[in-house]
Amino acid sequence: MLGPAVEDAIEGIAADRTSSASRLARVGLETIALVTIEGAGWRNPEVLKEAAQRISEAQPAMAIVHNIVYLFAKLVAEGQPPMEVLRELHAELETARERIARTFLKVAVPKGTYVTLSYSDNVLESLRAAHERVSVARVFVMESGPMFEGRALAKSLATSDIAATLVPDSEGPTHVKEASAVVVGADSILRDGSLINKTGTLSLAVAALEQSKPVYVVCESMKFDSRYDAASWPGASHGTAGDSRASRPLIDRIRQDFEVIPGKLLTAIVTERGRYTSDVIQTMLSPGRKG
Repeated sequence: MLGPAVEDAIEGIAADRTSSASRLARVGLETIALVTIEGAGWRNPEVLKEAAQRISEAQPAMAIVHNIVYLFAKLVAEGQPPMEVLRELHAELETARERIARTFLKVAVPKGTYVTLSYSDNVLESLRAAHERVSVARVFVMESGPMFEGRALAKSLATSDIAATLVPDSEGPTHVKEASAVVVGADSILRDGSLINKTGTLSLAVAALEQSKPVYVVCESMKFDSRYDAASWPGASHGTAGDSRASRPLIDRIRQDFEVIPGKLLTAIVTERGRYTSDVIQTMLSPGRKG
């Protein structure tokens, strides 16, 4: 029903283990927009709903993928032209990074040293902005095996004249002692204020607590996920949760690639709309909250 090009794109999204959540959101958005090009069936709202569900289930740990495709489907179902919606949402995703970076500048310290891991467009943009404004002394980047996305982040930082040291995953937490802060991206922020992010993030957050260092999460507010808490998200240890139809191999991969970091270990979630504590996130995403 969705067409071969769309089916191929969804398969590509599901197989991608190295791209950031922000990048996969852009791919997901372009994929659901492709549904409106391949045939007239999209004029039935159920077709776009099916596409949104399929794309969301391809990366169930990444809230921004879910939120962006369902928002596209909703706006088009309300009668807005698909290509206009695509342009507007794409612009929102592209400009969010710069706005997040401006918010991060409010917590960046002069000549700060940071520890991070994996690859995050928002971490890269935030550290670039900090380096331009107050200078960054050094960034320790965990390699983030088994896909080693941290290598790409370290290279991008170096290209921006930021001193970046690539370190083995086992050594990352030991560098927190000499850092000004831990700064990481996010795959999702759950309704209980927990963070879902690359495996290895929890060890950094625990080390930061032990060393009384702040932990900043830089991400789009579109990564807020009101569907799940730590006990019910698809990678929860007790089994497949909620209404997820993800396959067992995919669930196993989620558990390998991602982990839950309790909100109490996070100093602030830094977004394009401002800074939030995990307590505020809980209030914002509460199931009983109106508006």
